[in-house]
Amino acid sequence: MSLLLAMRSPRVDGHEDMDDVDDLANEFSYGQGKKGLGAAWNVANVTKGSTMVIFGLETVGLSVAQGEKLRGASRIIGMDKNPQKCEKAKAFGFTEVVDPSSYQEPIAQVIKRITDGGADFSFECVGDTNMITTVLQSCCDGWGLTVTLGVPKVKPEMSAHYGLFLMGRTLKGSLFRGWKPKSDLSLLVEKYVNKEIQIDDYIKHNLPFDDINNAFDLIKEGKCLHCVIHMPR
Repeated sequence: MSLLLAMRSPRVDGHEDMDDVDDLANEFSYGQGKKGLGAAWNVANVTKGSTMVIFGLETVGLSVAQGEKLRGASRIIGMDKNPQKCEKAKAFGFTEVVDPSSYQEPIAQVIKRITDGGADFSFECVGDTNMITTVLQSCCDGWGLTVTLGVPKVKPEMSAHYGLFLMGRTLKGSLFRGWKPKSDLSLLVEKYVNKEIQIDDYIKHNLPFDDINNAFDLIKEGKCLHCVIHMPR
């Protein structure tokens, strides 16, 4: 969840209707949606028929799911303890959503059981370094790939059992997402205009600058993914 300032995007040839492009810029180019799509397309290079699990169902996690769906993933499992987020996630391409707190066994074991050995890809979208081992364990042996997208607010150091890597797992970071702004913005605009990627569903509140405190309250209460704050002209 985050707060965005409404801003104008670069002009994209063939799409002079700037409202469409501005929405894309606010939500993807300058927001977190592009981060998730880039992780799925450019960093993980998700393949058709793959199984994946996503930890954290805020904007980044939801956009990862969109990228995976467009790449033809057969099973997209979402993980989050917040029931409101789990409910919202169903509209973004997840085939199933799991609340880890509803299980007594370790969640990595749950994932291995329901995926018959582990997911092909796992994504850490929370920014909790204590979760790295769990996210790695959720991948299958041999070729499982874990991508980290969350930025830790505390404790940037992480640790994981060396055996997880000896068994063939790979861990990648996704800070830059592999996008080329000049060439890829037009691609994202095309997919948005053709309704291949969702953007409007991320933004539930458009508020004037005078209501910025209300926007922070909505975010803290978990009642929105993004609040767009419009600066006075």
